[in-house]
This record gives sequence, C-alpha cells and structure tokens, in this order.
Amino acid sequence: MRLVRMPRLGQDMEEGTVVEWAKSVGDEVEEGEILAVIETDKAEVAFESPAGGYLVAVLADAGSTLATGEPIAWIADDPAAKPPSSDSAPASSEKAPRRTGTPTAEAPVRRTPPRPGGRKPVSPLARRRARELGVDLAGVAGTGPGGRVTEGDVMKAHQAAQASSEDSDELSRMRLAIAARMSKSAAVPQFQLVREIILEKPEPPGDGPKVTYTDLLLWAAAGALAERPAVNSSWVEGNPPTVRTHPNVNLGFAVAVADGLIVPVIRDAASMSPERISAERRRLERAARGGRLRPGDLSGGTFTVSNLGGAGVDEFIALLNPPEAGILAVGAVKPRPVVVDGALVAAPTVRLTLTGDHRVFDGMEGARFLQAIADRLQPRT
Repeated sequence: MRLVRMPRLGQDMEEGTVVEWAKSVGDEVEEGEILAVIETDKAEVAFESPAGGYLVAVLADAGSTLATGEPIAWIADDPAAKPPSSDSAPASSEKAPRRTGTPTAEAPVRRTPPRPGGRKPVSPLARRRARELGVDLAGVAGTGPGGRVTEGDVMKAHQAAQASSEDSDELSRMRLAIAARMSKSAAVPQFQLVREIILEKPEPPGDGPKVTYTDLLLWAAAGALAERPAVNSSWVEGNPPTVRTHPNVNLGFAVAVADGLIVPVIRDAASMSPERISAERRRLERAARGGRLRPGDLSGGTFTVSNLGGAGVDEFIALLNPPEAGILAVGAVKPRPVVVDGALVAAPTVRLTLTGDHRVFDGMEGARFLQAIADRLQPRT
C-alpha cells in the first residue's frame, strides 16, 4: 500500500490546495495518470499518480490546503484493501497542514456535478477565489466544461468590476508570490546589456504549425545557452558559495495569466528545432491558461525569456528569476532603419536586453551570449 503525500511542485512551494480529484475512491489508477489537480501559488497543476493500483482512500477533500509532505491519499494493489488508521500513518517532517475542508477516507471525492435547478457548476478554486475577492458568482458566466465557472472566469469578472472602481483588494496568492520572488531578485547584483539585431521573417514549415518570431528567439536563446554555458548557470549559497553550471538548457518563458504571470519550462530546449519548440510552447501556453500544467512544466528552469513585444513594448528590463543567473527581455519586432552593406534600409529588428547575475558571469560573457543569439538569427550575407 502506498501513501500519497502533498507533492512539492516547485522549489519554493510550502503548501498546496487540492482543487479537485480526477479519480474517486475505488477507481483504478495507473502510474503517471492524473490523480488530482493541485493549486500552488503559481498555477493549477495536474498531479500525476506516483504509483499504480486502486485509490482506496482520500485524506483531503477538494478545497483542502495542506503543507507539502502531508498525506492526501492511499493507493493499494487490492481495491478492497483497508487503509491504515490516521494514527498509524507515517509521520511527516513538514509543518502541520492548514485545512480548509474536512478530510475523509471513506467518501469518494468527485468532480463538481451540475447543480440542481439549473444552477451552474463552480470549481472549488473558483468558489474560494470568489469569496476572497467578493465576487458574486451569480453574475459570472462559466467557460469551463458544461458551463462550469473557473478561476479565470472569476478573475475576469473581478477585473471588470475593478475597472470602474478605485478601491484596493487583498493581494492574491500569486501576486504575493511574485512580490516575494522579485524582492529576492532585487537583492542580487544585476547588470544589463542591450543589443538590436535584424530578424528574418519566419516561414512556416510546409503544412506544420507556424513558427513565430517568439519561437525563433526561444530557439536561438537555447542554442546560445548551450554555446555559452556560463550564462546557463546559478549562484549557490554556501560556505563557500559556488556556481553551478547546468548540464541541460531548460528554458522558461513568461506567460501572462489573469492575476500575474507564470513561467513554464521547455526542457532540454537546446536539442529542439524551431518547429518543435513552437509546438511545445503552444502546449505549455494552453496548459498555463487552462490551469492544467504538470509538475515538470514549472520546475527546473535554468534561464528565462520574457517577451513583451506583442504588447507593443520596444525595449524593457526584466528582473532575474532566482536562482537563474540570466533573463532575456524581448521587445517588439518592427521595421527600423539600419545600414546593410553600406546602404540605409528598413529591416525588421528586435531589441534584446540581457539581465545577468554579476556574481555568476560578467559583461563580456553576456556580450558573447548575445552575439551567439545574433549569429543564429541574423540574415546570412
């Protein structure tokens, strides 16, 4: 029999909320199959079962918030197996849970069913978010399956209400997490380098998905990180402190969501073609905005790309995402006057701003990294 605990879905995660169970007590579950949806301070994440067998007990109802490492379920080889009593469950070294629901080992926890009398279904996370923000669910249109109200629906309704009001709100869990991370980032000695490069217009590969400027920039950054591994490194506190150079390029990219941003990770990006990076980026963006990221989609990043070009921003500075030592800010691609072969022409260019951790690498190494990007993107003459 296997005890399932609240997973740690990110290095900074201390607790998580069970949004919903994908399986009911008595259901068979395969290892790697989605068992539950867990909310962290960054996103809703699809939690995969760590073992195969049968779900014989649920120890945390949907809506319960527990510390990482706390028991949430039992899985057994025999569907009729009885789980140990709570007194005999292995102790966790983590802090005690903060529960917002009443856990039970007997009653199956199911997805939210349609409400009687024509009332719309509401996800537990959306209901909790509505309570936090004071949103009346009666006036919120659901965009989920069967008209289900999602957290995104609640956030959109809240933002619409805020547009006509100057009142302040309590900060969301995600906004507090961003504030904490950026405060930590501000303590790092950082420097910036700016380079403007010419971009060739991407051409779609046959009938495949269109490769965008964003995809090309991600592909070029990944290749440049493999070529200049000092930028693909992290500062490690210790006595003495050290610098860790990562063996793989796990490329994060910022995605705007209703209440802030999250950074999904394209793993081993340096081994991918632009077309494959494009497909993976689209998958991760859909999962991020739909609240269905998997644990590996948010962890292990070694470098981040933040692109505000689509919002019309020409150039900006991004703060580091610790413990990563570098982040690349990408501005808008637009025609600008440049000199090519001694002639003044209009060509599509983009301004790249590299922010670096000066403890890990210096300005010349950063300049070489930007050159490596330019070598992959600028037209060959």
